[in-house]
Amino acid sequence: MAESRPTLEQAAAVLAELIPGDHGLRVVEVRPPHRLVCAAGPDGLEYALGGSVSGPTLFKLVDYAAFLTVNACVGKMRSAVLAQASMSFLEPAQPGALRIAVDIVQLSLRSAVTDVRVTDGRDWLVAMASLHFSLPTRAARRATGPDDPVAQPVAPIGRTA
Repeated sequence: MAESRPTLEQAAAVLAELIPGDHGLRVVEVRPPHRLVCAAGPDGLEYALGGSVSGPTLFKLVDYAAFLTVNACVGKMRSAVLAQASMSFLEPAQPGALRIAVDIVQLSLRSAVTDVRVTDGRDWLVAMASLHFSLPTRAARRATGPDDPVAQPVAPIGRTA
């Protein structure tokens, strides 16, 4: 599996390309070899009745941040699929900005496993997650043909073809 050490600007470009729209996520830090830190909020976050950030909002941000990390560090693969996720909500996330730190802890030809930690503005750990992404096989990438942008990985960022 090709590896890359993306810059902050390259990771932000991958985010804009693969997850377009107003999701509120932004890349704030890149730590080689396989760590990205994102921030979200305070604008655009959905809140639960008690005033804390809602669980579905936290899960969406964790999913986006982990998908971004895999694609930024390994090379863009739009067909990487979330195969398994486990998330623990530890404390109610207070309204305001969130920090989402993602580490790729295991990487193979067919899968990537990420560890995600979410902290709120108080710097409290409010959620932890493990997300496992299934990566497409070489045969599947070849079978779809070179014109299918969904199944074809792009050269990893930071490398030239």
